[in-house]
Amino acid sequence: MKKLVFQLHLLFFVASVSYAQKFDNITIDSKELNQKREIVVYTPLSYPDQYLCYNVIYVFDAHDRALYDYVNSIAHLTRENHKGFIVVGIKATYDPVNFYARNHDLLPSTTKRNMGPKSKGNAENFLKYVKNEVIPYVQNNYRTLGHPIAVGHSLSASFLLYTMMNEPKLFDNYIAVSPNLDDDDQRLVKGLAKFDPNQYSTPKFLYLSHANEGKSSFYVGWGEANKNAYKILRNDLNTAHLKVVVEEYPNETHRTGFVPAIKSALSIYMNEMEPKQENLLSQETYEVTFKIKVTNENDEIFITGNQENLGNWQPNKIKMKKMSSLEREITLKVKDPVEVKFTKGSWDSEAWIKLSDDPGATSYGRMFRPKEGMIVYFEIAGYQN
Repeated sequence: MKKLVFQLHLLFFVASVSYAQKFDNITIDSKELNQKREIVVYTPLSYPDQYLCYNVIYVFDAHDRALYDYVNSIAHLTRENHKGFIVVGIKATYDPVNFYARNHDLLPSTTKRNMGPKSKGNAENFLKYVKNEVIPYVQNNYRTLGHPIAVGHSLSASFLLYTMMNEPKLFDNYIAVSPNLDDDDQRLVKGLAKFDPNQYSTPKFLYLSHANEGKSSFYVGWGEANKNAYKILRNDLNTAHLKVVVEEYPNETHRTGFVPAIKSALSIYMNEMEPKQENLLSQETYEVTFKIKVTNENDEIFITGNQENLGNWQPNKIKMKKMSSLEREITLKVKDPVEVKFTKGSWDSEAWIKLSDDPGATSYGRMFRPKEGMIVYFEIAGYQN
């Protein structure tokens, strides 16, 4: 038996090295912006397994590859690989003919900033681009879950607050590092004062941080604006359905403050917010047939998972039917999303399932989005004991 367990661990090792992380560079011909824009999409090592779906992290200012890569690295180094993320980098552009650059995306048309001779702030259309083109593209082409995270730094962090005020349900989680809150006579601070957190009925997360900008002569006005915003965030917006965390890193600069902030924000999200959000299930149910191939004709197999009709993780509640010597099957009404495991009736006999299109196997749960009439297939490689 110990030999089998060793072999299974070896199989998982083989799987982990044969799967490859992947970056897709994509050009979107944006109708909202009347421009060609670029995004980059990272899929984690375990993505080739067809029965795994992932939450998405949208990283703004991804033309600054250091910011994008750091978020991606921290997100995957601080958790098990199979619980990774799809990480989408939203890049800025530069058009010298029309004098259009990053700041135009991130500031509204009403900004008092000097935006140059040929253009004005364009955050209204940039937000439409994100909402109507980037997010639908990702959802339609990748296996995504329903609780997206947005990450921004500096002016893109300001844009995230603008997004939350104008499209409050576009993202479930906002990570705003060193936003400029002083711009346009504290426009965003005034917006926060009017924001109603009670519009949320499910758990949302807003993380906001600053480095030493409030004490720097270069960032004039930031100290007072930050103070005003923090009072609103901590006293008025931190509610049962909107968790607000404000952190300060006075020993860091505008640039270096991104490092501890992202690590802290993602840690809070993973430990406190993600479990709450993943426990949210759809009201609709979907009839799904589960089929599994066993290793021995005498095997009795139980299915268990993340909802009542899957036994709520009880390992011996729902027994699958024997269809042939090595085939077991059951049809259930399930909610979205589905996470399942298989046992022989106890966690000591948890099944190791073969990975899709790979020689390896693992015992981690499969999480996917069900569809009506869906048939899913699994094959058991062995058991825990």
